[in-house]
Amino acid sequence: MNSPDPGITSRFSGCLLAAACGDCLGAAYEGYSGTDLAEAYYDGRFEAGSLTMGEWTDDTSMLVATAQSIAECGEINGEDLARRYLAWFETGGRGIGRATYHAMKRLQSGTRWAEAGEKGEYAAGNGVAMRIAPVGLLHAGGLDGLREDVRDCGVITHRNDEALDGAYAVAYAVALAAAGELELETILLQILDELQPSRITDGLSECARLLEAGEPPLTALPELSLGGAAFETVPTAFYCFLRSPESVQETLVSSIVAGGDTDTRAAIAGAIGGAYSGRGHIPARWLQELPHRAGIEGVAETLCHVTVQL
Repeated sequence: MNSPDPGITSRFSGCLLAAACGDCLGAAYEGYSGTDLAEAYYDGRFEAGSLTMGEWTDDTSMLVATAQSIAECGEINGEDLARRYLAWFETGGRGIGRATYHAMKRLQSGTRWAEAGEKGEYAAGNGVAMRIAPVGLLHAGGLDGLREDVRDCGVITHRNDEALDGAYAVAYAVALAAAGELELETILLQILDELQPSRITDGLSECARLLEAGEPPLTALPELSLGGAAFETVPTAFYCFLRSPESVQETLVSSIVAGGDTDTRAAIAGAIGGAYSGRGHIPARWLQELPHRAGIEGVAETLCHVTVQL
């Protein structure tokens, strides 16, 4: 049996741990406005030791459930994923979104997993993008089948093309980052080449423009929009990562500082940034304070071993 090299193990762990840190940090500041947080940011008071670490929300809960399913099944198994999501929902489902709630109710009533997801405009949320990183990790060895796996994971809760395209963009970036193959200068162009025109591609194009112009977070993020739709959250998460790709700390801080849907934005940006930089780039204090860190590390290691064997 082949063992993963330390670099890829670090990137797998970094992906899940940084996503969870982003969720827990962002949860403490969700709903704040940029006006509330700007002074602290520009005064340098948003350091790793000064931010409040909250509890997991649906972002981490569903991310970990996805990773556990892939680690145990060795593939995307829609029935197993749906069972795990439903088990989480039935224990309280903290932070659950509208589309996911209705999908879980359908699963409870016996609807098949592939038909449970919400349709329509209200299903264009970020509930797939927030949990999709483990699907990207599964494809660190190759992108063949990535789109189908993203769809099979996503339709359990969201049968909306923009929700699925946003998730695909995240999974694509995570896969390349975990493999050590993400090119910072071209990643947005690569993703745009993969997607049909939509509000997702419009947002990613605007993200590229704002990065090129050097716009700071408190200007750029509101311009991209701070809401919970995939076309809002995914471009803002990419902006925060690409603005400071070598610093997980700055990626997460910039994800939080403008307010809005801080936990999901920071979770997605953290997943990409952690997969790119590895576990060692996450501030030690955040790791010490992260709830259930050992369990996250354990599933990341198992998932890494599974991926190496494929």
